[in-house]
Amino acid sequence: MERAESPPPGGVRADARRSRARLLEAARTMFASEGVDVSFNEIARRAGVGPATLYRHFPQREDLIAAVVGASLDEVTALAHTLDAELDPAGALSQWVAALVSHIRRVRGLSEEIMRALEVPDSPLAPHCAAALAAAETVLVRAQQAGRAHPEATTDDIVKIATAIAWTGEQSDTTTPATDRLVALVLHGIIGPGETQPLHA
Repeated sequence: MERAESPPPGGVRADARRSRARLLEAARTMFASEGVDVSFNEIARRAGVGPATLYRHFPQREDLIAAVVGASLDEVTALAHTLDAELDPAGALSQWVAALVSHIRRVRGLSEEIMRALEVPDSPLAPHCAAALAAAETVLVRAQQAGRAHPEATTDDIVKIATAIAWTGEQSDTTTPATDRLVALVLHGIIGPGETQPLHA
């Protein structure tokens, strides 16, 4: 009687990686079109795996949200340093706030998740939010030191304002031009007129 072949070394881990990748792709697509409250079972179905596999990789909804949006939120965070090196202080602050609003708007319901993560230190999304706050400090402090931003503005203000604008747009299906106007109005109070940048979707 022939002995059954053993699975190749690393085969289980390779399968797990493929399952995780499919889950992330399905969640990314559904979060963008339907929001972060979409059914976990539907995400699993779209990914071609069972619900148990989804929960094994992502025990809580917040874990999946952080895995989907964390990397792109980190890209926005990194953008602060690029803008800080390339633009004048007011321009860097303005363009970074616009980029953050644009990013949050891409995932329906993300604004509420960010607000929650800012208040809950052990949230899976909290480290990414903390990095965003640090990025906000990079552009805000430089603008304040140059006398181009309100001295009482804080990094917490900046991130919460961006999140609130994104939330407002989501609730009313506000168009990008209308969101641009909100960003410009808020930045007018922080850095004055004539320094705002267009919001790129």
